[in-house]
Amino acid sequence: MKYILDMNPEIKKLIKTFQSKSTGDGRFAEFLQHCYFSIKDPKKKGNSKKMINKYDILRKDLIRYLIANETAVKAELNK
Repeated sequence: MKYILDMNPEIKKLIKTFQSKSTGDGRFAEFLQHCYFSIKDPKKKGNSKKMINKYDILRKDLIRYLIANETAVKAELNK
């Protein structure tokens, strides 16, 4: 169970703010959506493409990490 203890604190925060009545794979899929939409683009006008691209990369990396660690994330979600 070491992998659960090493989980990123930001991901633990996302898990705590996540609410769903679904179970199993449906719950995990909803959590992925919750995480994806929780990273918001900056609202300032005149954003450079580089800055917008940064947020797209953050979202993609987060989803990849969650899928790669699906077992640990599901264990945390089901606590």
